[in-house]
Amino acid sequence: MPRLRASDPMRSSRVTTFLGGANAVRTRVFADVGGLPDEFFYAHEETDLAWRALDAGWMIDYRSDMVLYHPTTAPSRHAVYHRMVARNRVWLARRNLPVLLVPVYLGVWLLLTLLRRPSGPALKAWFGGFREGWTSPCGPRRPMRWRTVWRLTRLGRPPVI
Repeated sequence: MPRLRASDPMRSSRVTTFLGGANAVRTRVFADVGGLPDEFFYAHEETDLAWRALDAGWMIDYRSDMVLYHPTTAPSRHAVYHRMVARNRVWLARRNLPVLLVPVYLGVWLLLTLLRRPSGPALKAWFGGFREGWTSPCGPRRPMRWRTVWRLTRLGRPPVI
């Protein structure tokens, strides 16, 4: 469920992102804000689209009354999982966050990654992706407005975590 502190999956609510494996998006949203970022390929492309949609005034609903099916699989099944997660998180911040929030967001995720105690090879791949996120092109930068930052915060997911 794309909500923090959510204990009841049968309760619908507004959210700040969505899961890419099982979702429905209005065609008009894509027309208004563009599609999923091709540069990302894997990981965080849904959050990129969600943040752009929210900044354009759209709402995102978690709908418990709709059933979409995608089998549960471990994301680490992809050999590039740790690298892509780190690279795309840096890209997400560089593309969408106000400049003051970029180091806060990435610092929080660096800390969370270290607290999760990944294996040595996984951590090495993660840091490689983090570096790649800073040194490679991420697509156009369109920072969200501060009112969108406040909106995300009110919805329970400030764009620093």
